[in-house]
Amino acid sequence: MRRALVIDPGFTDPGGGACVAAHVLEALRQRFEVTLVSWDPIDFTRVNAAFGTALDTAHFRLRRVPGIWRRAIAACPFPLALLRLALLTRRARKLLRRERFDLVVSTTNEMDVGVPAIQYVHFPWSHFPRPHVDYRWYHLGPLLTLYRRAATAIGGSTTDGIRRNLTLVNSSWTKQRFEQWYRAPARVLFPPVPIDRAPLPWADRADTFVCLGRVSPEKNIHGVIGILAEVRRRGHAVSLLIMGQRQSPAYESKILATASAHRDWISLALDVSRAELVERVARCRFGIHGMVGEHFGIAVAEMARLGCVCFAPEDGGPAEILADPALLYASPGDAADKICRLLADPEALARTRERLQARAAAFTAARFTAEFLQVCSEFLGETRDRAGSAAPAAPP
Repeated sequence: MRRALVIDPGFTDPGGGACVAAHVLEALRQRFEVTLVSWDPIDFTRVNAAFGTALDTAHFRLRRVPGIWRRAIAACPFPLALLRLALLTRRARKLLRRERFDLVVSTTNEMDVGVPAIQYVHFPWSHFPRPHVDYRWYHLGPLLTLYRRAATAIGGSTTDGIRRNLTLVNSSWTKQRFEQWYRAPARVLFPPVPIDRAPLPWADRADTFVCLGRVSPEKNIHGVIGILAEVRRRGHAVSLLIMGQRQSPAYESKILATASAHRDWISLALDVSRAELVERVARCRFGIHGMVGEHFGIAVAEMARLGCVCFAPEDGGPAEILADPALLYASPGDAADKICRLLADPEALARTRERLQARAAAFTAARFTAEFLQVCSEFLGETRDRAGSAAPAAPP
């Protein structure tokens, strides 16, 4: 059987990146003997419950970064995500010097491991300056530049090495930024959205907007509350359900305080099971997303697949999911205008629902698997033609 190497930090993020990694493993294990290089231990029971996969430790050979690296990073009070990626790259490079693989896949953005690979990019890690939502108080100019240079040197990645990979991206929004930064082509492959139930009838739903995703500042949940407060002020008795994963205690406290002041129309359900999340979202008529510049927005695709009519900022990947100007807003005032316009026109709302349901059908896990395996077949054929054998040449 052919051998594949997959590189992923370990499914610590419950969002779209981990979903892609899970379904890449699900697809490859059917055709390859898979080795997984990761940073963290992996609870496949939790992964399967979150993403609808059927993965098991027995399906893979697991290789983690050395314990001394993990302990050193864990002792630091900062996330050091770029350094983690560099050390993960270094671990993969070392493995590739000892062993040969037919296929190498990075599910954690672009990566130069010394051989041609398939890299799935959620947002290019090297892109600078970063989106403003990525910055924290400790991202000081000179120190940040030094840190980025050190991480690049430790990982051994080069621009030429990254360019020679086959690049998949999660949206045209991300594709534009990758191609501008690297001057190399990328191919859009939308992430899988593993929803295994049909939408409920409209009559069985409430006039509730659901806001789905991590409870963190970049998701702009406060902005969502402000939009819907204005919609209510204009006479529409809608409610808001905030659902997602706890991430930022300070921001969560801020949202809890605001919700408590409006408990007659705002409710929260945090860190609930996947089954409960799907059931509660399915009973809402509407969805709303607040983050500007979202790379893809799997929460928006999940809401759409469950039959919600969603509204989202026009800047970012969700615009490609919804593909309807009536559902995309440029400002909070624009959002309130468009929501009220649709709420006041049942016929237009029905047409919008029908269009969105047809659009949402494009985001199935089966579609992702079929397209990803086709990309792998094409890549293996091209690599064989270049190298004269089925396996990429190992670096000296």
